[in-house]
Amino acid sequence: MSVALRPLRQNDLVEAARLHAACFPDDAWDSAALATVLAMAGTEGILAVAESHEPCGLLLGQQLGEEAEILTLGVAPTARRRGVARDLLAAFIAQARVRGAVRVVLEVAADNTAALALYRALGFTRQGTRPNYYHRPVGPSMDAWRFGLDVSAQERP
Repeated sequence: MSVALRPLRQNDLVEAARLHAACFPDDAWDSAALATVLAMAGTEGILAVAESHEPCGLLLGQQLGEEAEILTLGVAPTARRRGVARDLLAAFIAQARVRGAVRVVLEVAADNTAALALYRALGFTRQGTRPNYYHRPVGPSMDAWRFGLDVSAQERP
């Protein structure tokens, strides 16, 4: 799938909130929450836009010093398994490295097999667990697994 990546802008927040709700129906961030996160120091958003001009992927990350954290990453259900998440991650990691990051971290639900496979394929390794972190409206809570990627030894762009 061919997508264009661009910075998330304030005028994108309503569409970005719809996209986030499609990705995370049980824990969606509305446009006000996205604006709050985007306004935090060191935070950036990347939007993936399909050829149809519709947003199909979103990543918000924050970098403070040598550590960059992926705060949320979502791909529209109709665009999944087409490389959109990989493109968003690669762009964020490259930008973080240029700004001096040596480590990228994220958290993922322990049962999110597609995301776990992608993160492992990119070299992320499990660093820890937050028990019962994700509360779901139906069924038991799910652990969050913390993953990290050392980017200090990777070739600089």
